[in-house]
Amino acid sequence: MLAGFAAPVHGDPPVQVIPHQEETVAPYVARIYFDSKEKDGSDAYFEILKDGKRVYVQKAKEKSEKFFIGTMYKDDPDAAMVKMGMDITGDGQPDLVISEWLGGANCCLLFHVFEIGPTFKKLGTIDAEFGDSGPHFVHPDKDSKSTGLNVQIYDWTFANWNTDFADSPAPKVILRFSDNAYRVAPDLMRTPAPAANDLATRAAVVRDNAASAKGGAWPDAKVSPQLWDTMLDLIYSGHADDAWKFLDAAWPSKVQGKDVFARDFRAQLAKSPYWPAVGAMNATRPRAIKNDQSASPSPATK
Repeated sequence: MLAGFAAPVHGDPPVQVIPHQEETVAPYVARIYFDSKEKDGSDAYFEILKDGKRVYVQKAKEKSEKFFIGTMYKDDPDAAMVKMGMDITGDGQPDLVISEWLGGANCCLLFHVFEIGPTFKKLGTIDAEFGDSGPHFVHPDKDSKSTGLNVQIYDWTFANWNTDFADSPAPKVILRFSDNAYRVAPDLMRTPAPAANDLATRAAVVRDNAASAKGGAWPDAKVSPQLWDTMLDLIYSGHADDAWKFLDAAWPSKVQGKDVFARDFRAQLAKSPYWPAVGAMNATRPRAIKNDQSASPSPATK
């Protein structure tokens, strides 16, 4: 599940473009470039220097792409946590986070993470996909032995699946840097099961959806996306059995094709890059230890 690191782009970018952002943590310097005259991102790139020599450079592949040292916005609550030189991963070495905004509607944000200690290396790229405000760096809970920051992102596998983007569910995924990779952290994603009366209330909302009252058969019939929203929340918090029980309780009586929906839902879920780890989380009992090494490296790490 761990994809190969993106190779540095060879060849010197245009020298006439001056950096619009630069930070230094000796002996490293990070510089972000953007051609403000062209304003199309075609000359956007970043470079990292060590002792005055370039050790990494990456250019934008498409117009409108931009790079940022740390977070995109300086008033982002996460900005102070990922300043250049801070230990992001918890391995005792200073790190550097470069955010890459690909542009376009709702899309897409990447975090490039580098170690800038005695040895320079790229640790990975976290693909946060849609949105520029959803992903967060978060401190581990007080009982955790980890000292690094976890990364909270969302799985957008169901974006625009049988509904519009605004109503598309995106279950939360938590990554932790462990064994040289960002890995899904099942122990941090597990939560207590929702109360039965809460699920019953949600099921009634789905069953009583006005559009479903017209009847028909899935996928042509209208079914509230709150159905698979709740199912995904249950599955991604370790309660897959409850998710399938919820389907039985919430399916609208006038809509045919529940089994077809279940088949389609499973097929879409299998497309998630996080599904192997999430599926394993639901197939096993919670581990007693905090640092669960069974979860595969995040497929979002490149």
